[in-house]
Amino acid sequence: MKMPISEIIDRFTITKLKSERTSENVEQELSCYLNEINSYKVNLDKYIERMYLINSKIWDTEGDIRKGIKLPLEDIGKLALKVRDLNCERNAIKAEIVDEFSEGFKEIKINYKKNNYGRV
Repeated sequence: MKMPISEIIDRFTITKLKSERTSENVEQELSCYLNEINSYKVNLDKYIERMYLINSKIWDTEGDIRKGIKLPLEDIGKLALKVRDLNCERNAIKAEIVDEFSEGFKEIKINYKKNNYGRV
């Protein structure tokens, strides 16, 4: 099964963040995703930029939780809720891509804060 472009863009932006923020060598993975992105003969920059921004916010927020700083449980809970809300935004972007390219599936999370997930 071919990976839908919504997943490719999501994974590309996460891998791009990994290449920028860690010492892990992910050049081959980045290159594979970029080749797939470039195989689409349309400009996907608007989706890549938005997905990069939201994944960056998620990375930062999850990093705040992982730092191991002794945070009160209430603060950890607030960060976890922020990650949940950011993931809703991420899923909405992916849903827009699914709608535009008619490939892949929309992620609908149970018990998540209600969003329109790209639906009109």
